[in-house]
Amino acid sequence: MRFNVELSCRGFRAVFCAALALVAAAAGAEDDIAALLAGRIEADSELKIRAIELRQAELSRDRTTLSTGFNVKLNTGTLLFRFDGDGAFEAEPSVSLELPAANGAELTVSAPLRAVGAGGLTTSDTAFTLSMDVTGNTRRKRAVELLEAGRAVTEAGRALQKRALQAEKEFYQALRGLYEEEAALYEKKETRWTEELEFAKVRAQGYDEASAAYRTALMELAKAEREALEAERLLRRNIAVFARDCGRDGLASLPGSVPAPEVDGLLSLASFDRSRYTELESAEWRRYINTLSREADGELGVRVEGGATLDNTAFQRGDGEGTHSVNAGLSLSWRGIALSGGLEFPLGAGAEAGGPALRLSLGIEGEALALAPIKKKEDALAAQKELIDIGNSGRDWDDLLARTDSSRSDLLWQKNERAMQFELYSELEADMRTWFDQGIIPESEYRRAEANKENARYNCLITDTDMILYQIDVSLYVIAE
Repeated sequence: MRFNVELSCRGFRAVFCAALALVAAAAGAEDDIAALLAGRIEADSELKIRAIELRQAELSRDRTTLSTGFNVKLNTGTLLFRFDGDGAFEAEPSVSLELPAANGAELTVSAPLRAVGAGGLTTSDTAFTLSMDVTGNTRRKRAVELLEAGRAVTEAGRALQKRALQAEKEFYQALRGLYEEEAALYEKKETRWTEELEFAKVRAQGYDEASAAYRTALMELAKAEREALEAERLLRRNIAVFARDCGRDGLASLPGSVPAPEVDGLLSLASFDRSRYTELESAEWRRYINTLSREADGELGVRVEGGATLDNTAFQRGDGEGTHSVNAGLSLSWRGIALSGGLEFPLGAGAEAGGPALRLSLGIEGEALALAPIKKKEDALAAQKELIDIGNSGRDWDDLLARTDSSRSDLLWQKNERAMQFELYSELEADMRTWFDQGIIPESEYRRAEANKENARYNCLITDTDMILYQIDVSLYVIAE
């Protein structure tokens, strides 16, 4: 399985910010919904934090790439200066080059230096050593580090995209709440005009002002008027808060339309490949990277080395001077046991310098030896859990398909029904307006029809907003291409 850990997040951020600026500039009307949305997103502090976190992840990835590519170390060693007698100077500088990508290859050069009196600078035991990891654990660990650093950038970019969608969702949720308040306000206005009609009937029937029927009708009318005024007051306050969150001092009215998708353009989760489900992709990624990490952290480690030493004082000729030598060695590590050995051969010294030398080393770490079987079992359990997580995510996807399909069907049905209701109430309101202008019906009859039409209109806006929220939710479930 391949995972694209190099998401072009910088490009997304640049496009997103540019689009935001264009939307804000193009929106001329104060109550334009695009300008309101742009203002709210621009003020979103969490979105700014996500952008910073993306940049931090990019820098961390760059640092990891450098630290795991190659490394050069220079060391002067301990410098010794003596001022007694003829004076002396001693040092053991060294330089090493590490290449983790080349199976952890490391080249080291060390050159002891010594100067005494007027004898000049002498060098001996200058050593060249090249070592390499045979099992490939170092190379695999480097690959895991690079993949994890790239994945961190990918996830930071996705978090930025997700927050942008969530900010848009919060905007439409707030707008939907205001539309609901508008619809409820017109319900109360319809009740207020109905009560006025009832009160007019009571007066027309000749009830005395002191009668129970008259006073009851008057109280119901006053109550309806009070509730309508209170609802309108609360609505104006909430609209002011909404405007403030969008960077405005106020709004003359709510947007009269929202950019709802067309019926044919309403997303269906079934049109997306299952592999793009965010939870499933994350579960598969965790298993993938953890498997690589476990393989890189193998129990057996094998490292070979070879090199040469110039004027090696360990092999002295008859005149007391060292001779050149070559060496080869092998290091093994397994469950806290470390064994290393090597052979060193003098060159061109003959019998004077003696034969080859063997060096051996053995180390045992009791705690690591005891914990190794436990770690192996822990790795096996972790692998089982990862498979279960993948299975659960797959089942969640199937459940999500059913739920979103049901929501999509309900929205399409509701949009059609509410559109029909609005059309009927609009026709009725137009007829009532004509009859009111002709003096056939009282104003309260017309106002009631008008309130019903406005209530139906805001219900249509609520459905359109629900369709936008549905689109956003579906987008949050899957990974953007």
